[in-house]
Amino acid sequence: MNSSEYLKGRGAQINPNNKFFSNQYVQEHVEGLDEEFLGAEKTQFIPTHPKSIISKSNSPDLRFERSINPYQGCEHGCIYCYARNSHEYWGFSAGLDFERKILVKHNAAQLLEQEFRKSSYQPDLIMLSGNTDCYQPIERKLGITRSLLELMVKYQHPVSIISKNVLMRRDFDLLRELAAHELVSVAVTINSLREEVRQKMEPRTATASARLKLIEGLTG
Repeated sequence: MNSSEYLKGRGAQINPNNKFFSNQYVQEHVEGLDEEFLGAEKTQFIPTHPKSIISKSNSPDLRFERSINPYQGCEHGCIYCYARNSHEYWGFSAGLDFERKILVKHNAAQLLEQEFRKSSYQPDLIMLSGNTDCYQPIERKLGITRSLLELMVKYQHPVSIISKNVLMRRDFDLLRELAAHELVSVAVTINSLREEVRQKMEPRTATASARLKLIEGLTG
């Protein structure tokens, strides 16, 4: 692939076949149509309506059993993301679809409060998010992650967060309330301090310098 074919701002450069499909849709070349335009497809945000919001795992490789993913797919577009293959279960590709077809759980907070209010519910650490980043760009507009944290504060529930987006600063007020009761832990991932590497590996994430400032704010 030469530089003129590179899709700037995207981690994946192709849409590999979904292994669950026996047939595949293909885009045939149309004479005179700009191929670069085809690759510049805007991100789509697709509403979903789950009946439950807490995912559970008994994997010995994880330090948590419960997680919530407000979004499926991730606009950050990290090329190494282990969650890419999970997008195939939704009928999409693990390539470009993973970062430009984002499933949104608008009713996440409603479902979580219903869970918290059950008499049978037993509190345990919940990870935000176990699969895709809960602070990816669309969160700035939708605020689903913040609504979940507001419930964590309301019910004094333990939560852990992992992200590579400085939008987390918006929610410092809630994180401070949780931290006062030792109910929150936060992990900020930094894979390289070299900006040219980040742009290739994690094209729509915050810069390493911005993440270092975020860590400083979390520990200050």
